[in-house]
Amino acid sequence: MTKIVGVHGVGNHRPALTPPEAAGQLARIWSARLAPDVDLEMAYYAHHLRGSVAHSGSDLPESLDEEALEMLLSWARALETEPAGVEHGWVTAPARHLIARMTGRPFTRLPQQLFILLFLKEVQFYLGRRYRQRRIDAREQVATVIKKHQPSVVLAHSLGSVVAYEALCADPELKIDLLVTLGSPLALPYTVLHRLEPGLPADGGLMPRPPGVGRWVNLADPGDLCAVPPWLSTRFPVDIDRQTTIGTFAFHKVARYLDCVDLEELLS
Repeated sequence: MTKIVGVHGVGNHRPALTPPEAAGQLARIWSARLAPDVDLEMAYYAHHLRGSVAHSGSDLPESLDEEALEMLLSWARALETEPAGVEHGWVTAPARHLIARMTGRPFTRLPQQLFILLFLKEVQFYLGRRYRQRRIDAREQVATVIKKHQPSVVLAHSLGSVVAYEALCADPELKIDLLVTLGSPLALPYTVLHRLEPGLPADGGLMPRPPGVGRWVNLADPGDLCAVPPWLSTRFPVDIDRQTTIGTFAFHKVARYLDCVDLEELLS
């Protein structure tokens, strides 16, 4: 039986459940999409992000503060959607315009646009300058589950790939055979990459490899707006960088990544 630890992405806070209950619920959801001989534990860290800007409930660009706006501009640059003349003096209109350009539609609270706001807020709350302790708590939660479950595989989706990477780098005693990152934003410049711990090498080389990881495989859909750039190997020492198709209408969804043939082959 393959022992796996899953590390979820954004949008998974379950305030009506205790953290163990939320972890169990997510584990059942993920396990249902994998092979029947999988023993999966979920590293649930979303409760460490509660009560923050990440869960303010607002679904408008006006809810973004200065740091989140900086992240949005960097994200838009990475997608080559930055309009001319939006370097300084942030106001609501540029934020709306950037989000509209990123999705190809006027800002109308479409699902992708709302997800962009959610993603920005939760990434900010993990990587932002003001939230150091909650970042440590989330990272240590992931490390604790890995130590307890002793998996051979860690599956990390979205922001979870960032938390898992930092947790694995911080503790050399965490040993796994395979790390699989799904729809990972690890290489997203300035928004994520330049905020990571450990930091960028001074010589401009690749980011450090987590010392206890045997193999590292990255899977990303070329249309996933969060996996920018999709090739982590431009910045990280991954063993395999593979584009996988999860469907035009399945933007960034973990369910479709878990269903993909490439992941099935890796875990078989």
